[in-house]
Amino acid sequence: MRFGWAGWLGYDAGIPTRPLAFALAVLVGALAACSSSDPIRVPLTDQGNVQLPRETVAKLPLFDLLTLDARRGYLYVAHTSNSTVDIVDVRSKKLAGSIAGVAGVKQIALTPDPNIIFASASTAGGVLEIDVDARKVLATIPVDGSPDAIDYDPVHDYVVVCLGGAKKLAAIDRKTLKVVGTVSLPGAPELMTIDPQAGRAFVAINDQDAAAAIDLGSLQVTSIYKGCDIKAPTGMAYDPAQARLFVADRALVSVIDVLVDRCLGSVDIGNGVDQITINPHNHHLYTANGGSRNLSVIDIVSLQPLGEQGTGPSGDGVAADPTTNTVYVIVGRAGIIAVYHDP
Repeated sequence: MRFGWAGWLGYDAGIPTRPLAFALAVLVGALAACSSSDPIRVPLTDQGNVQLPRETVAKLPLFDLLTLDARRGYLYVAHTSNSTVDIVDVRSKKLAGSIAGVAGVKQIALTPDPNIIFASASTAGGVLEIDVDARKVLATIPVDGSPDAIDYDPVHDYVVVCLGGAKKLAAIDRKTLKVVGTVSLPGAPELMTIDPQAGRAFVAINDQDAAAAIDLGSLQVTSIYKGCDIKAPTGMAYDPAQARLFVADRALVSVIDVLVDRCLGSVDIGNGVDQITINPHNHHLYTANGGSRNLSVIDIVSLQPLGEQGTGPSGDGVAADPTTNTVYVIVGRAGIIAVYHDP
């Protein structure tokens, strides 16, 4: 089953509007004449932007993934071109500072201690333990194979990182900072998500059109999910309340019930999706579609698309704050964080 969305007028695709003005006017008039439904609307409310630090060496800005810590009200931004982790205070909507020396930073993982985070640093070839208040790197844990996606497993107290070059996943003990073990994956990993109740990792296996489930206790691959329209998957999100896994690829999000290993269907989204995230408070999924320059919003209970919000070029990273229903999108080319409220 596929759930479609016809709201293509609800976002800015970057196409010049003047040459299309007459055609759009005719189209809108025709739609109004043949339909009594409410007009298409964007699903979020624009609340402005936060400017990130300018480039220190690179000519063009390059960012990767976002991580939000609602406990502190901090949004962590992987500012790859500056080799920094930028910190945005989401309460004041201002830059709180940056942590330098994180070469090739990809993503940030939170821990039970709000002052300690871990960052995957592909150029450095390791995972970095960082003191947020001191704005400094405390330790480097060497790992092989270009560390990329990273997250925290509260069941086993592990920092979990995907190693793209090695096609492996590594588990690091948060307290000892030692690599507990690695898991060989069936292909090249992209992003991942953690089941915080069962201690599992779900990893997108991009070159195998699949997603893999890994038991972090035994460090074994326990399931491989194929089919369900999964093609070159990238973004991953998991809803533990419904045991639903959301796998994003080129223009779809596939939904899998992991309890019964059943595909529930696919939902149309924009192109060039990278990071996706769930707000458990309002049960919405957000997908950052850098290729389409927009953000798709989906109801994770009904699996109905709610609309698309224009973001801008290179809008690849997204985070949501369940305490305020605020959504944050990295607009890479502009070097800003776009802020929205849902709705």
